[in-house]
Amino acid sequence: MQVGAHRLWVDDSGLRTAPPLLYIHGGPGIGALDFERYMKPALGDAFRLISVDQRGVLRSDPLPKGAKVTIDDLIADFERIRAKLGIERWQILGHSFGGTYALRYALAHPGPIERLILESPAIDVPSSFRWLCASAAQLLNGVDFDAAVTAMRLADVATPVDARFLGDMERAIGALGPRRQELYVVQPQNRDMFSRLAATAGLPDARWEQGQAQGRAILDEPSTFKPMLGAVAQWKGPLLLVRGAGDHVTSPAELATVRAAGGRIVTVPDAGHFVHVEQPARLAEILKNQH
Repeated sequence: MQVGAHRLWVDDSGLRTAPPLLYIHGGPGIGALDFERYMKPALGDAFRLISVDQRGVLRSDPLPKGAKVTIDDLIADFERIRAKLGIERWQILGHSFGGTYALRYALAHPGPIERLILESPAIDVPSSFRWLCASAAQLLNGVDFDAAVTAMRLADVATPVDARFLGDMERAIGALGPRRQELYVVQPQNRDMFSRLAATAGLPDARWEQGQAQGRAILDEPSTFKPMLGAVAQWKGPLLLVRGAGDHVTSPAELATVRAAGGRIVTVPDAGHFVHVEQPARLAEILKNQH
């Protein structure tokens, strides 16, 4: 679909008479294919499911070299897609980093948003990153002492979240090697989910790699890191947060903020960061029963 100056992959499935639901992926730059693969069968025709590979990501056209992308740009794309599909109001579901996109979208355009759903979200990016580092420090204990010390330093609220923070975080978490997936996936059989997805998707390696440019562009943008905990209470519509019991991304501060704002929080056992992969039937049940 031509969306402004960009060609984006938009998957539009389900009954046209069903409630529309927009899935907003995270990463940044990870794509929507995993959600489509697991949740389309689970949801059936309960929703008209719209999923988007954001600018430059996976099945959308790659970004020009050096292109800048902001969260506001992505929000504008979502609104253009809604208008082109002729949808008056829809529910939105933001996963992981897409959680902050979804919240900012709902606050910028409250009229078309019927319900805000967050799955294991990074609502306030600095808070989420620090909590992830705290969890990584625990896993690094006995694996890499220096990396564990770095992760503990990054978890401190006094450490500014800037370019140096991001580089140190990537190196510390990278020291986990294959155990890195334990931060995100509870069930061992699902820790290779992305390699399995890539093996069956029929997309060239370049497609999987091109989202990295969008990820760098988003993380290079200072506005990505603006505080959002205080903004949650500004959303006055229905708010649902679903998280896996083994998730290490959504911080206690973020959960407390959603609870204080009157949002509903559902914790799913035997799932980590990707509830839609590890417990798709349970997530579908929650989405269908929490209108």
